[in-house]
Amino acid sequence: MFDFLTNGCGLGEILFMLAVAALLGWLLRHFMGDGDRQEAQPIAGAGALSTDNNDLKVVEGIGPKIEELLKADGINTWAMLASVDANRLQGILDAAGNRFKMHDPRTWPEQAEMAHEGKWDELKEYQDFLSGGR
Repeated sequence: MFDFLTNGCGLGEILFMLAVAALLGWLLRHFMGDGDRQEAQPIAGAGALSTDNNDLKVVEGIGPKIEELLKADGINTWAMLASVDANRLQGILDAAGNRFKMHDPRTWPEQAEMAHEGKWDELKEYQDFLSGGR
């Protein structure tokens, strides 16, 4: 089977062996699970998305760039975000340029309040509703 190690081997045999190895790798990942990929697990508490109250990305619709914008404007925690008017949030997005105009911050204070109060199950259910409505 491994004659190519001593006798040399044609390109076709090498390609065939690479294809077989790739297929076996795919099958193992597919049926046994990908060991490199891990599902995001709650850090603390049943259903907790994060224990870091500075992690504004817990809120549906806020990614790393928007989190930077909010923190640059002094909104650093869930409690602070919960107390901010949606019009102010929209103003921050508008000032940041066209690339942020598609975002709708109206639900962010409510989500932040749930996170601040540790209502993880309620937050998750609400976010599932928001994602399903898009």
